Amino acid sequence: MKKQSYIYYLFWILFLLQIIFTIMIWWSQGIILPLAIFPGMSLFFLFYLRYLLYYTLNQSPSEPLFVLRRIGLGTSLNPRNPLGYKLSLLVVMGVLVLLFCLTLLAFLGK
Repeated sequence: MKKQSYIYYLFWILFLLQIIFTIMIWWSQGIILPLAIFPGMSLFFLFYLRYLLYYTLNQSPSEPLFVLRRIGLGTSLNPRNPLGYKLSLLVVMGVLVLLFCLTLLAFLGK
Protein backbone atom coordinates (compact mmCIF):
# COMPACT_ATOMS: atom_id res chain seq x y z
CA MET A 1 0.00 0.00 0.00
CA LYS A 2 2.93 2.34 0.68
CA LYS A 3 4.23 2.00 -2.88
CA GLN A 4 0.79 2.93 -4.21
CA SER A 5 0.73 6.02 -2.02
CA TYR A 6 4.08 7.15 -3.40
CA ILE A 7 2.81 6.77 -6.96
CA TYR A 8 -0.33 8.72 -6.11
CA TYR A 9 1.60 11.56 -4.45
CA LEU A 10 4.03 11.70 -7.37
CA PHE A 11 1.14 12.37 -9.72
CA TRP A 12 -0.19 15.06 -7.35
CA ILE A 13 3.20 16.77 -7.56
CA LEU A 14 3.01 16.61 -11.36
CA PHE A 15 -0.49 18.10 -11.14
CA LEU A 16 0.73 21.02 -9.01
CA LEU A 17 3.60 21.63 -11.43
CA GLN A 18 1.08 21.59 -14.26
CA ILE A 19 -0.96 24.28 -12.53
CA ILE A 20 2.18 26.37 -11.98
CA PHE A 21 3.10 26.04 -15.67
CA THR A 22 -0.43 27.01 -16.68
CA ILE A 23 -0.24 30.16 -14.55
CA MET A 24 3.18 31.03 -15.97
CA ILE A 25 1.88 30.57 -19.53
CA TRP A 26 -1.07 32.79 -18.71
CA TRP A 27 1.24 35.52 -17.42
CA SER A 28 3.59 35.37 -20.40
CA GLN A 29 1.20 34.68 -23.30
CA GLY A 30 -2.16 35.80 -22.01
CA ILE A 31 -4.03 32.63 -22.99
CA ILE A 32 -5.69 30.54 -20.33
CA LEU A 33 -8.79 28.85 -21.72
CA PRO A 34 -7.13 26.10 -23.77
CA LEU A 35 -4.54 25.46 -21.09
CA ALA A 36 -7.05 25.32 -18.25
CA ILE A 37 -8.45 22.17 -19.84
CA PHE A 38 -5.25 20.20 -19.19
CA PRO A 39 -5.23 20.60 -15.36
CA GLY A 40 -8.99 19.98 -15.26
CA MET A 41 -8.64 16.72 -17.14
CA SER A 42 -5.65 15.79 -14.99
CA LEU A 43 -7.70 16.29 -11.84
CA PHE A 44 -10.36 13.90 -13.16
CA PHE A 45 -7.76 11.25 -13.97
CA LEU A 46 -6.09 11.76 -10.56
CA PHE A 47 -9.35 10.93 -8.82
CA TYR A 48 -9.78 7.89 -11.07
CA LEU A 49 -6.19 6.84 -10.25
CA ARG A 50 -6.99 7.09 -6.54
CA TYR A 51 -10.02 4.89 -7.13
CA LEU A 52 -7.93 2.29 -8.96
CA LEU A 53 -5.04 2.28 -6.48
CA TYR A 54 -7.28 1.73 -3.49
CA TYR A 55 -9.55 -0.74 -5.29
CA THR A 56 -10.32 -3.50 -2.77
CA LEU A 57 -12.57 -5.93 -4.62
CA ASN A 58 -11.37 -9.49 -5.05
CA GLN A 59 -9.50 -10.04 -8.28
CA SER A 60 -9.39 -13.38 -10.04
CA PRO A 61 -8.06 -14.47 -13.43
CA SER A 62 -11.38 -16.18 -14.14
CA GLU A 63 -13.11 -12.81 -14.50
CA PRO A 64 -13.45 -11.60 -18.12
CA LEU A 65 -11.02 -8.95 -19.33
CA PHE A 66 -13.75 -6.85 -20.98
CA VAL A 67 -17.25 -6.37 -19.57
CA LEU A 68 -20.32 -4.60 -20.86
CA ARG A 69 -20.78 -1.13 -19.47
CA ARG A 70 -23.58 -0.50 -17.01
CA ILE A 71 -24.26 2.95 -18.41
CA GLY A 72 -23.95 3.66 -22.11
CA LEU A 73 -22.89 1.47 -24.97
CA GLY A 74 -19.76 -0.58 -25.44
CA THR A 75 -17.35 -2.48 -23.27
CA SER A 76 -14.73 -1.48 -20.75
CA LEU A 77 -11.76 -3.02 -18.99
CA ASN A 78 -12.67 -5.07 -15.96
CA PRO A 79 -10.54 -4.14 -12.90
CA ARG A 80 -11.54 -7.42 -11.24
CA ASN A 81 -9.31 -9.18 -13.76
CA PRO A 82 -5.62 -8.73 -12.77
CA LEU A 83 -4.57 -7.92 -16.35
CA GLY A 84 -7.49 -5.50 -16.74
CA TYR A 85 -6.46 -3.79 -13.50
CA LYS A 86 -2.88 -3.35 -14.69
CA LEU A 87 -3.99 -2.12 -18.11
CA SER A 88 -6.35 0.39 -16.47
CA LEU A 89 -3.52 1.71 -14.30
CA LEU A 90 -1.22 1.94 -17.30
CA VAL A 91 -3.78 3.86 -19.37
CA VAL A 92 -4.60 6.33 -16.57
CA MET A 93 -0.94 6.97 -15.75
CA GLY A 94 -0.15 7.35 -19.45
CA VAL A 95 -2.88 9.95 -19.87
CA LEU A 96 -1.64 11.88 -16.83
CA VAL A 97 1.93 11.94 -18.14
CA LEU A 98 0.69 12.96 -21.61
CA LEU A 99 -1.33 15.87 -20.21
CA PHE A 100 1.66 17.02 -18.17
CA CYS A 101 3.90 16.83 -21.26
CA LEU A 102 1.39 18.83 -23.32
CA THR A 103 1.35 21.57 -20.71
CA LEU A 104 5.14 21.52 -20.53
CA LEU A 105 5.41 21.77 -24.33
CA ALA A 106 3.01 24.72 -24.33
CA PHE A 107 5.18 26.36 -21.69
CA LEU A 108 8.45 25.77 -23.55
CA GLY A 109 7.14 26.54 -27.04
CA LYS A 110 6.73 30.29 -26.71
